[in-house]
Amino acid sequence: MTTPGSTRSANETLVKSVSLFNLGTLINDQSSLTLRRGMGTRVEIPVTGAFIEMADGEHILFDTGLLPHDCEQEGTDPCLSMKRFSEMIARYDRQDDIRARLADLGHTPEDVKMVINSHFHWDHSGGNMLFPHARFLVQRTEYRFAYQPDTFVARPYERAYFDCGIHYELLRGDQMIKPGVAVLTTPGHTPGHQSLMLNLPSGAIMIMTGDAVFCPANLDPDMPPGNAHTTEQAIASIARLRLLTEFFGGDLVICHDPDFWKKWQPAPHRYT
Repeated sequence: MTTPGSTRSANETLVKSVSLFNLGTLINDQSSLTLRRGMGTRVEIPVTGAFIEMADGEHILFDTGLLPHDCEQEGTDPCLSMKRFSEMIARYDRQDDIRARLADLGHTPEDVKMVINSHFHWDHSGGNMLFPHARFLVQRTEYRFAYQPDTFVARPYERAYFDCGIHYELLRGDQMIKPGVAVLTTPGHTPGHQSLMLNLPSGAIMIMTGDAVFCPANLDPDMPPGNAHTTEQAIASIARLRLLTEFFGGDLVICHDPDFWKKWQPAPHRYT
């Protein structure tokens, strides 16, 4: 069905496939996933990203993972060293480099024409510098906050990772990026966090949460994440994502879910 004056089918999409990247794992306290629950319990969580193959050739990357080993420049810029975060990293091997994951799909960094950062934390923007040729899309609120974050949430922002000569296109709220690709503002974890909604060729809907949802337990309003900048906003964003998923009959891809790879298949698998 089309609306009056519309020339585009409601189900039209330029998305050809979606592949999920296994980009290493981190160690967190359970209470960072579930507010004041499980303090002292260590849990291993995945670092994930997504490659969206587009019919027009303008392929999209959602988040870029950790800083690649060969990008560390301890001799010239200590801020680029992963040692700053080493106690949080459980696994980050050569195959977890986002370039290796792209190669699993037969692609190179140059094939990525657009990068959508959910936010600028170190485990989501570490590979930004590998894609200087691409368009980068981030929320205006996130861009501004990342350069001068509140002290109590400043540590996850490593400025050298995102402030690396890239020109960012600053978005103001929800936006259709391309047919079948839309960003959703989901503040709470950070003030300018955004998630990604995708319409697959099959008609299935996938919503990539980024860090708006940390684990399935957060879908319970009484179990919000424990590391949000603003808990009230985080709860509202989770409710929004839950409603959209239920309304469209889609899948919520909870990007740091400790059981992520029990549900989802990693690249080179393609979801269509």
